[in-house]
Amino acid sequence: MRPADFLQSYGAMMLLGLVLGLLSGGFPAYTKEISMASLAVLMTLSLSNIRIEEAKGREHAEHALRALIVNYGLLTVAILGIGMLFPEKYRWGWILMAAAPSAISVVPFTTILSGRTTKALFATATNYIAALALMPLLTLALIGSAVSTTSLIYSLVLLIALPMLASRGVTRLNVKKRTNTAMINISFAVLIFAVTGANREAFVGDLWIVIAVSLGGLARTFGTGLGTEVVLKRLGVERSTRVTYVLFASYKNLGLTATLAIALFEPVVAVPATICIVFEVVWIIFLVRYYRGVLG
Repeated sequence: MRPADFLQSYGAMMLLGLVLGLLSGGFPAYTKEISMASLAVLMTLSLSNIRIEEAKGREHAEHALRALIVNYGLLTVAILGIGMLFPEKYRWGWILMAAAPSAISVVPFTTILSGRTTKALFATATNYIAALALMPLLTLALIGSAVSTTSLIYSLVLLIALPMLASRGVTRLNVKKRTNTAMINISFAVLIFAVTGANREAFVGDLWIVIAVSLGGLARTFGTGLGTEVVLKRLGVERSTRVTYVLFASYKNLGLTATLAIALFEPVVAVPATICIVFEVVWIIFLVRYYRGVLG
């Protein structure tokens, strides 16, 4: 694989950040600041791919509402149920994950899987606007006084609201798709490197926690995703439409989750999100192969 092609590979870049973080221990200082800066850049570039004007009409609005219910209903409840099985600091990580919006990668993944991209665009935008209210509400309700309201709101403004605004300016720059993808993957790799390195001791020192979180990650990604696919297929929902719902039923913004864990608490709270990233990468590889063999 050529270096240029390597930069285009989401999975390869995530793996690189994960492995280097475990081997090196991450950044020696300013992990929180670097994580937040990386995510802010990642969010800005990713959101620049979303053009609301491409999606119009009642059909898109209804689809966005259903996708919101799937992501903040089905998937959030599943993650909270899993999180209740863990000790407090790990449980906080699951709660932050449950409160997070869908991953922005739902949009390109919808395209890859031959789904309705414009519907995914509108649904993702709706998800993030709703997250500005839902994320603090869920986090404060379920974690309580352990999280600073001021810090949470400041982080959400910095990591969601400002990137949403800045992304409109990036959209006007007409950055080439390959350049944008490479910059997104580099930003995500830096973030994974920082978070994984900060949690190196947790990964190598407590095997049972890693196994338990991995089982939870498998259930919240493959379990909810495949469950949604089976139900919708039996209901006769066409493949191009159910693809989007399957993605919203299995993807959360784990970069945002891990960054908030470090910003609001301590690195160990980011362990669930960091491990689940691996399963989300494997999940999309599985879906590509699965849908190749599915008719209807």
